[in-house]
Amino acid sequence: MMATITNLLAFLALGVTLLLVWRQSWRGRVRLFVVQSLLLGALAAAIGALASRPSLLLVAAIFLVMKTWLIPRVLRRMAAGAPLRPVRPGRSAGIPLLVAGALVVVAYVIMLPVSDLASSALPTRGAIPLAFAMALIGLFVCVTGRDALGQVTGFLVFENAIFALGVVTTYGMPGLIEAGVFLEVLVVVLLMEGVVVQMRREHDSLDVDRLQELRG
Repeated sequence: MMATITNLLAFLALGVTLLLVWRQSWRGRVRLFVVQSLLLGALAAAIGALASRPSLLLVAAIFLVMKTWLIPRVLRRMAAGAPLRPVRPGRSAGIPLLVAGALVVVAYVIMLPVSDLASSALPTRGAIPLAFAMALIGLFVCVTGRDALGQVTGFLVFENAIFALGVVTTYGMPGLIEAGVFLEVLVVVLLMEGVVVQMRREHDSLDVDRLQELRG
């Protein structure tokens, strides 16, 4: 029962992550980030309920509040006043999506031996490669982001995946550690908001290419 639920939720979250790579609109990516967070919050809640871990239910509730309400509000403030960036002629999401698919394969190659070594008493071991694939894709989105907002989104996707890995491999960290991680993520996002606002004020652009030209 637990294996089926956790594998399904992790698979759906990975599918949403792939859609996020395909999506060109930053606002669309934020909506997909919220959906991914809902699925991962449900994953943590399901494990907490089925494994009789009330502390994990509390962690899931805090995660959902932060990732589906608080952080998206900060992201929308960061994007306030930013023009919708048109897709360049000839630019397609096909290549990034192919790279993301290749990263899923890489994640399985790396993590399947690890999950096979996991104890048979760990019913969530099948979700480990899926969570690791999300982490790789989040890093890919962060590194290849065309602007600061895209890079912030990639970082948040990566952090979501690390949360999922922690949940499926350990059934949740101690509550104090989880609270510290959530606080650090919130502080980082708020700092990023200040940096993005300052960049827009000084350079009137969040385009990474334009900022590199200014540096040159």
